Amino acid sequence: DSSLYVSRRFNNGNLYLRGNNTNDQASMAAGAGTLYLNGTSAQQLSGAQAFRTFRLETNNTAGITLNNNLRIADLHTFTNGIITTSATNFLVYEAGSSYTGDADSRHVNGWVKKIGSTNFIYPVGNGTYARRITVANLSAASEFNVRHRTTTPNYNTVQYPLFQADRFEYWDVNRVSGGTAVLGMNWDNSRISFPDYALSEVRVSHYNGS
Repeated sequence: DSSLYVSRRFNNGNLYLRGNNTNDQASMAAGAGTLYLNGTSAQQLSGAQAFRTFRLETNNTAGITLNNNLRIADLHTFTNGIITTSATNFLVYEAGSSYTGDADSRHVNGWVKKIGSTNFIYPVGNGTYARRITVANLSAASEFNVRHRTTTPNYNTVQYPLFQADRFEYWDVNRVSGGTAVLGMNWDNSRISFPDYALSEVRVSHYNGS
């Protein structure tokens, strides 16, 4: 069977999943072990409850889709493959957690949540290119949700003195709770085209719906 139904409350060892996983365990503890998602065909994590793990290694070139939250308490190692999330199912980095190894071929295509008060570089992208964004200098413990998007809608709907928004990409940054922060954005014309703007004229803008 390609699906594993997990009923243990915690994992203090190495758990290797090569197929799908369904978790319905309420208040699942992170434990002290490592979850390895290392299938050779596309994997899905589903269930009514978030799956919590202490450490995580994602190594699946066919990709991993989260149909519920996957929460990391310590270290996430990107080895291979894209992780796909949605507006309701996140890859969650808990306070004190971190990651390593993200790149164009291995990042999150969708929403990432970070909880805590430390600076964090979100390992997001569009499934082809990694397009990081930094949330730093937090004034309090906070919860931010972030995703990267391409093809900016309403890029000509701007207010003076703005002239036009970059039509090729943007980030959604939602503060769920907490204090203020400083965002660090970037552009890379070798990955996604950037309009021919003079550097002195570049600003950061926010679309408020109208």
